[in-house]
Amino acid sequence: MTTVICFGCGSSVSDGLNIWGQYLCPDCETRMVRSDVNQIDYQHWIDICRKFWEATKIDLKNDY
Repeated sequence: MTTVICFGCGSSVSDGLNIWGQYLCPDCETRMVRSDVNQIDYQHWIDICRKFWEATKIDLKNDY
């Protein structure tokens, strides 16, 4: 089994959500889905998502 790094927390994980070659561990997936705009964590997840898009180098203007 391959160990990968979670893009949400940086932990080594053996499972998780694979999105365009980036992995999100189950704990981070749950925290992200449950985050609310009124929570302190919300900006953290916005920043994580921004880093994710930068890491994947996806051209959102041309990839539909």
